[in-house]
Amino acid sequence: MPKKEFAEDAVPSFDQAPSVVAVVGPVDFFVEEAAIGARGRLAEGDVEVLRFDDDAPPGAVAEALLNRPLFSAKRLVEIDVSRLLGTDSPGNLAEEALDAWTRKTPAGRRDAFRRMRRVLSALDVSIEGDPAEAASVVARKLRRKELAEPLAEILREMPEERAATGATLASTLRLLLSRPNDGLVALLTASDPPAGSELLAEVAKRGLLLAVRVDEDRKEIEKALRRLAAARARERDVGIDAEAVSRLIFRTNAEPGIFATELEKLLDWAGDGGRIRAADVGEQVFDEASEDFYEFLEMVGKREAGEALKRLERLFSGREVRAGQRSFDPNDGWPQIFLGMLTSELRRMLLIRAQLDEPGATAPDPRTDYRAYKAASRASRYTVRELARALAGAAELDVKLKTSAPPLETLTAYVGGLIAGS
Repeated sequence: MPKKEFAEDAVPSFDQAPSVVAVVGPVDFFVEEAAIGARGRLAEGDVEVLRFDDDAPPGAVAEALLNRPLFSAKRLVEIDVSRLLGTDSPGNLAEEALDAWTRKTPAGRRDAFRRMRRVLSALDVSIEGDPAEAASVVARKLRRKELAEPLAEILREMPEERAATGATLASTLRLLLSRPNDGLVALLTASDPPAGSELLAEVAKRGLLLAVRVDEDRKEIEKALRRLAAARARERDVGIDAEAVSRLIFRTNAEPGIFATELEKLLDWAGDGGRIRAADVGEQVFDEASEDFYEFLEMVGKREAGEALKRLERLFSGREVRAGQRSFDPNDGWPQIFLGMLTSELRRMLLIRAQLDEPGATAPDPRTDYRAYKAASRASRYTVRELARALAGAAELDVKLKTSAPPLETLTAYVGGLIAGS
């Protein structure tokens, strides 16, 4: 069966279902909502239901899939397989784990552990003995040696038994897919799965793959985001004013993924029993309707030309620009300000890249110098020669901008050459 858009009436009854049904989507909450509907449909009648979350040991899940129920003729096994499927970008996921870890809250720790499990699964790395050794392997596979020590800190506190790879579970699911429903159905859920997942391709071919999408109508999106905010606040025992949710929707431009991320940060900030008001959102959340210079730098660091040039165009679209706590008027000398900020970062990247090339050099610690750590991360995909050439070319670019050359066109050529290494 091909992938279908999720709807409750697209979920068959237990007897008519294939042996494996999967519900996937980009945001946890909406996948969870859809899974509740799918579970209700599949569990109608005398059906034993077993549920396993992302933390469950793969061996225990595989055992539940292989053994028949004792007290019912039918068994539904629900499994979060996000960790098993991995991710398109384990490097990004590792950075997200570090960002969550630096929040220093119980929720941040849980989020960091969850993302690290997906990194380990995606890279096929297990913890056997010293967590620092596993972190070094991860950093080497990502070609990001500066991540080794901060990732080791996470791995040292992550329960070792939880970090096992899911090869056994994957094999069991493929076995289940090879045969018809004989009284056991697996309901898989996954948030933000990789586009090229072989397992999901097999589910689409031999089982049923349902994709959760948030309605494109703005009113429907806002309703869904309000449900998300209410549910997450209730889970964390945090009060959140209706006006605060409205402001968060506005500030995140109603983008579900961004909304969910910023909501989690606000809940961490409020703490158990706390309250989030509209003014708090204004102080804690950046306005996504403006454009972020540092997001542009991230794309330059990742050498993602298409995304970097799209962000560059938006930086010169006339909207407000921000960089951390600062904001800039795009009509007040912005081309020269932009070039000054970019060359300052390139100079920092060049110095750190040169230092890291020295024997015995260690990467900056994000806990003590986060700015240097981010510069090292961006510089890791460039050579000293490339960065030096780009920095030298900035002087010529400055002259062009001062002689009325079209700013966006001139900077597009420069940034494109920087990323291409030409």
